Amino acid sequence: MRILSVTEAGIRTVLYLAMEGQDRRISGLEICRTQEITPAFLIKVTRPLVQKGILAATRGARGGFSLARPPERITLLEIVETLQGPLVFNDCLLGPGTCTRDMNCPVHPVWKQIRRNTENILAGWSVRDLVTSARARSVPWERIHL
Repeated sequence: MRILSVTEAGIRTVLYLAMEGQDRRISGLEICRTQEITPAFLIKVTRPLVQKGILAATRGARGGFSLARPPERITLLEIVETLQGPLVFNDCLLGPGTCTRDMNCPVHPVWKQIRRNTENILAGWSVRDLVTSARARSVPWERIHL
């Protein structure tokens, strides 16, 4: 599995918004500037996050982005799956019948365990946990690098 650039930018955007405060609306231009994202790429990043109810977007002169839910109710798994789909380590995990050997393949249970463990780890980290971790390490608010 590889974290796509859109997912990395999405995680950085959500974390930046959380670190700035859940109730504060941040302009798209500020997100682009601080997270080194182009405006076109920001649209690609934020659209699915807004549709999923992770971010809220407001249009207009005082518009911008904010978290749609408290940071403790947004997990890293939800962000990853929103931006790049379910975790797949091999085609056989796409669903029953996608691999003719899935019932007798000795590696199939390993791929399933890796996916399950990875999902559990990502689901166990909320945005609030990540913000707390960043603050404890004195990570600069304006430039979150993954």
